[in-house]
Amino acid sequence: MPQEHAEFDIPGLDIAKAKRYSRTKLALLVGSVAWSASQKLWLARGRRAVRLRSRITESVPDERLATPAFFGVTTTLSWLAGLPLGLLGGWVVERRFGLSKQPLRGWIGDELKGLGLALLLQPALLSGAWAVIRRRPKDWWLVLSALTVPLTVVFGTLAPVLIMPLFNRFEPLRDVELAARIRALADRAGVRIADVYGVDMSRQTEKPNAFFAGLGRTKRIALGDTLTGPFPPAEVEGVVAHELGHQVYGDIWKLIGFGGLAGFGTAWLLSRIAPPLLVRSAEETGVRELADEASFPVVALLLSLLGFGLAPLQAAFSRAIERRADGYALALTGNGEAYASAMARLASLSLADPDPPKPVVWLLYLHPPVAERIRRARSFSASAAPGLGRD
Repeated sequence: MPQEHAEFDIPGLDIAKAKRYSRTKLALLVGSVAWSASQKLWLARGRRAVRLRSRITESVPDERLATPAFFGVTTTLSWLAGLPLGLLGGWVVERRFGLSKQPLRGWIGDELKGLGLALLLQPALLSGAWAVIRRRPKDWWLVLSALTVPLTVVFGTLAPVLIMPLFNRFEPLRDVELAARIRALADRAGVRIADVYGVDMSRQTEKPNAFFAGLGRTKRIALGDTLTGPFPPAEVEGVVAHELGHQVYGDIWKLIGFGGLAGFGTAWLLSRIAPPLLVRSAEETGVRELADEASFPVVALLLSLLGFGLAPLQAAFSRAIERRADGYALALTGNGEAYASAMARLASLSLADPDPPKPVVWLLYLHPPVAERIRRARSFSASAAPGLGRD
């Protein structure tokens, strides 16, 4: 253990095991990204996407169904191709490291539900996107990027009502005393909530979690049973106070705005890069125009590359938001020891690497490393706490 973090006592955390888990997940992530890129290249090369589109067009009874059918088939093929690595990373590794007790049947059931949702949404959304590209060849990127924010808001509002309950059971928290403490904490923060819900997260994972779900009238606090079970009330309050900080500072809307700006820049770059690339690769792919839905594998690969380039900026933005929410939680509760204990317990139950390599943090970490968060909580002084006002 590096000397820098030698002062941290994280009860129950096997540092060597946590680092093995972190390295394993990182290797699986790299492998998954490489495998996904190779799938897209394979489909684009040899005119495979063009041949697939032609066969689907010949098979459907109405040519208007050809485009959504094409995207439905590619969605299914992508899901099937990613299933082995998904099983390895999402079930085998999690069980091997003691982070999940979910039976294989349950994992497959969740994956099938995810596929069902993807088939319900992706063909419609992608068909709509390509319809815009055909009808607005000069400014399609502007139209599509402008739709990013309202679509995010719609899905954020509907997710806790229509989507999340497909995977977990949400019900008012049975611990009435804890629910009352959480409501009182939200009142102190000036945050309105619909209710405090308990979620059976232990169906899938042993990792603790709490989050705000929904927007507007559907906004509620969700506490996983993996949190309310092993964490004492003072530590649960600290975790919830962190989430309240996000609400007080409007971080959800900041993230939506950041996503909108990122979508604008990405769409503009795509509009400049994709057309000439398609012309140059037409002999290999059989696609010359972006308006042809068979360009989808090339477009998806370009979007992945652009997203990879944007990842460090997104991660840095997220870490800054999380640090501020940590500060708010400390100020709201005035209990640095409980917050440090909560972070330590979270690390232990999640096998979080307390001291990950800096390049990994820079590229991938959406939260500060847990050692940094514990250090800050332990050095917290209530007399030096920042105010609780909004921006």
